[in-house]
Amino acid sequence: MEARDGAAVVLYSKPNCVQCDATKRKFKKEGLVEGTDYTVVDVSQDETALAFIKSLGYLQAPVVYVSTPKGVHHWSGYDVDEIDEHILQNRAAA
Repeated sequence: MEARDGAAVVLYSKPNCVQCDATKRKFKKEGLVEGTDYTVVDVSQDETALAFIKSLGYLQAPVVYVSTPKGVHHWSGYDVDEIDEHILQNRAAA
């Protein structure tokens, strides 16, 4: 996944995940629209996605993967600072 303009964002999530839900709420609060501004992938239903986030070293959800023209950045858990820095700033710059 690569961004052509701005940032491409994937939220690797799973059902009944408090931090996943908090991340989605933060995205919504900031005006990010699922399917337009970011994609949600359910790792409980997608074995390839689960293997991918494990290959990045993560063992918990959510994992947020951001691809920009400058490179990629990813993190695990609900992290407001990471969202602000790597998603909202890239969105503002686009």
